[in-house]
Amino acid sequence: MKRRGKEGLKLTAKTRQEVAQRRKQTKDTRAFARLSALLWLDDGLTQLQVARLLGITQRQVAKWVRIFRLQGLDALGRLQYQGDPGDLNHQQRAQLKEEIGTGCFQTAKQVQAWIADTFQKHYSESGVRALLKRLGASYHKVSGFFWKADRQKQKAFLKKYRRQQKHLAPGTRRYFIDACHPVWGVDLLYSCWLLRGQRFYVGVGNGRARLNILGAFSPDDHEYLDIRLTRDNINGEQFVNLLRLLYERHPETQRFILYLDNAAYYNKPVVKAWLKRHPQFKLVFLPAYSPNLNLIERLWGFLRRQALSRWHKTFAEMQVAVSGVLDHLGDYQQELTTLMAEDFQILTDSELPQEAIPAA
Repeated sequence: MKRRGKEGLKLTAKTRQEVAQRRKQTKDTRAFARLSALLWLDDGLTQLQVARLLGITQRQVAKWVRIFRLQGLDALGRLQYQGDPGDLNHQQRAQLKEEIGTGCFQTAKQVQAWIADTFQKHYSESGVRALLKRLGASYHKVSGFFWKADRQKQKAFLKKYRRQQKHLAPGTRRYFIDACHPVWGVDLLYSCWLLRGQRFYVGVGNGRARLNILGAFSPDDHEYLDIRLTRDNINGEQFVNLLRLLYERHPETQRFILYLDNAAYYNKPVVKAWLKRHPQFKLVFLPAYSPNLNLIERLWGFLRRQALSRWHKTFAEMQVAVSGVLDHLGDYQQELTTLMAEDFQILTDSELPQEAIPAA
């Protein structure tokens, strides 16, 4: 064997031939993976590339290389697999849970390799999945966050909001306002359970047909009102139309408090002129990059799950599906009561990746 840097690996012609022969003869998928790793590294792939091909961690590949370099090919082939030896002890389970919390495992196979590498205990993939379930782990998508968000400004806004909520004057109505833009035939590629070997096709459009919605949601009585457009875009004039709709629906209201993001059309001259004539309307702007503080964002997510996660043959059918949800929110009262509760999440330092935490 010849060396090639810290990550790379260069096999002699004789060693490569032996590795290839053993890989051809083995019936064990784990031995096949180890031998394949050696050949691919010899081909010039990095340890990270090999790890991704095998669905394991880069650290596991590095361990295999270390065993091969220090102990030889025979040692690498000794799997010493004796089946599931039983559950990990308390300390080991705690260490595994801590590692899971870092988000480093994308497959059960990676967890399997980590346990073998860290504790010298060998689980089958099904055993790993059962262990993960016992630990309370589940497989789901990661959550994104706006790293530019100023959490101190978010906390200040929330403090003011709570104070406003507590001392709400009679004759006041509050609304969260935002725009939503469902595009026909886009965002339809979703995950679902299928039979082994089955393919399930959904039709997609060209992405040119778009429904523009400017909605207002009241946290006090869950009233929802909106403006829907298929040709025009959301602009200052359309925002004024929404304000007129709120005013016409509740002419007796003495004060409207509207929570919104920093979209440019909220500050257009036509909006300022209308607000000057209707001083009972007060706009409260959310801190930048703070969709977590805009309650109506949750309603848009609910709309996507209920109406937009399935194929609509035409743009008109998509509009009907959207109306079927937004015009009948009372049918979802039980779900929305929990979803639209005024509990807002602001991430703590412990929840953020270390590189996203501002320096003190």
